[in-house]
Amino acid sequence: MRARPDKTLLVDWVAGAPRLVMHALEGREPGPGEVRYRVHAIGLNRADLAYMQGGHYTATVYPSRICYEAAGVVDAVGDGVADFKVGDRVSAIPFGDHAYCVGAESAITPADYLAEWPPGYSAAEAAATWMQYCTAYFPFKELAPVGRGDTVLVSAASSSAGLGAIQIARLLGATVVASTRTSDKRDFLIRAGANHVVTMSAGGLAEQILTSTGGAGVRVVYDAVGGRFIHEYADAVSADAQIFIYGAVAGDSTIHAPILPLIRKEAVIRLYSLINLARDVAAIRRARLFISLALRARALRPIVDRVFPFEQAAEGFEYMMSGAQRGKIVLLTTLGAEAA
Repeated sequence: MRARPDKTLLVDWVAGAPRLVMHALEGREPGPGEVRYRVHAIGLNRADLAYMQGGHYTATVYPSRICYEAAGVVDAVGDGVADFKVGDRVSAIPFGDHAYCVGAESAITPADYLAEWPPGYSAAEAAATWMQYCTAYFPFKELAPVGRGDTVLVSAASSSAGLGAIQIARLLGATVVASTRTSDKRDFLIRAGANHVVTMSAGGLAEQILTSTGGAGVRVVYDAVGGRFIHEYADAVSADAQIFIYGAVAGDSTIHAPILPLIRKEAVIRLYSLINLARDVAAIRRARLFISLALRARALRPIVDRVFPFEQAAEGFEYMMSGAQRGKIVLLTTLGAEAA
């Protein structure tokens, strides 16, 4: 059976600049190991924005599909798929292959990178789950395991990635210091689970962190900002600290690190990406199991800031660029709106 054309988001080079465009593209049947599903909701990420603008570490190809996260209902499965069937509600786990990007009315994902749409969660929440929680899972659970007695610093904390990190770290028993630009989001971040909030606008970020931690500092840093931001907190890391830099919100693709404070603490800087680890299917299975169990226990719940109709995807990305969001930005397709 030939699949009908579906509205599909593409990033393309138009009139000398990258543009987000929407085309009706002919679908296809799922191949071996693949699952096709009708999309209800699509989660937006800064990685999508960076890819569109040619600023992602994965080279941008024009034209290219876009968006890593979606939730929907299975309508076809390929040969060899045993874990999913037609009618199942699923959500996509990001793994970086743009041939499988999911910003469309219909998507195909390898079964290894699908999870159940968590019971009791909306389509928007299901599409807001896997990037934020998987990205935080590996640093906090496997690479630099945290628990009771540990304190972590989460930067850009009101983003979906920051909020996911707060929830994962707290679930594992750690204390969380959340950093944000101004005090406007302080109460929101406390409600979201942060133990302490420090702000760039108040100045002396390292001093604020040390005060919050009783002078002990932070053992793990989850840094989305990059650039020179490490100078702001370097004096507040503890011995043997591990610093995970996973983004460049500052707009500077170069890391400027103060050497002496980091040597004194024997700190380790790790340039980190979920996409690199996602190539390991066994690692994704471990993350999926941990996060799925936490979702079923209601120990994790994505915070959705704002939902846009699918046709207003450009407005959704413009809102992301403003930095005003407090949580995930999601696009809802016609099917998703009808089912809501």
